[in-house]
Amino acid sequence: MALYTTEGIVLKTQSIGEADRICTIYSPGKGKVRAVARGARRPRSRFVSSTQMFAYGDFQIFTGKSLDGISQVQLKESFPRLHDDLVKLAYASYVAELVSEMTQEGDGDQTVFDMLLAYMRVLSETPDPQLVTVAFEIKFATVLGYRPRLESCQECGCETLGREVFFSPEAGSITCSRCSAGSSGFVRVSCGAVRLLEALLMTEFAKIERIKANRGIRREIERLIRAHLGFRLNRRPRSLEFLETVTKTP
Repeated sequence: MALYTTEGIVLKTQSIGEADRICTIYSPGKGKVRAVARGARRPRSRFVSSTQMFAYGDFQIFTGKSLDGISQVQLKESFPRLHDDLVKLAYASYVAELVSEMTQEGDGDQTVFDMLLAYMRVLSETPDPQLVTVAFEIKFATVLGYRPRLESCQECGCETLGREVFFSPEAGSITCSRCSAGSSGFVRVSCGAVRLLEALLMTEFAKIERIKANRGIRREIERLIRAHLGFRLNRRPRSLEFLETVTKTP
């Protein structure tokens, strides 16, 4: 029975049996890891807090025939504020699903791990979870090689754009209003929204809250980046319904 230790963040949990819990963990060295924590759902289990959603720690795991098992966890951070705040819980759950669905087992990435950990830390404290999350979305897409092309029109190459442009989720790039005439399936956004996305890509998570944006532009950048990621996923993330419900403006 091989035993290995890996740093990781819990992205997903699943209850099995009477008291066990399967955890999907993102590791910088191994990518996604699925392992079962026996008895983790019992109130007095040593795994209660260390195998819950978003838990960050060092996981000692033994390899199994069909499923690995967690033998020990040294918990480093549990991010209680993400569990106590419904809005932040929704944002964190959405990002956890993105990472779980867009990464592979056995294919770790230190940059993705560091970015996810930084996001969770800043999300716990920030008064602006919306912009922090959009920043994660575009940074994550970029690290995976899916950076949207926002600098110029994909058709004519023009860099001097009008007040609004059209984003193609399929192409992952913008088109000026002249070149987009007659096309369908595009997301209409203002140039201000495009520039805001570019700024979020270049800004550290800890400094995101310094950026100010009105409600309209916030909706535009969410619409653009989620259309972009949704096309790459080939589906709408399930956690988005929960997120949109708890953040819906009366």
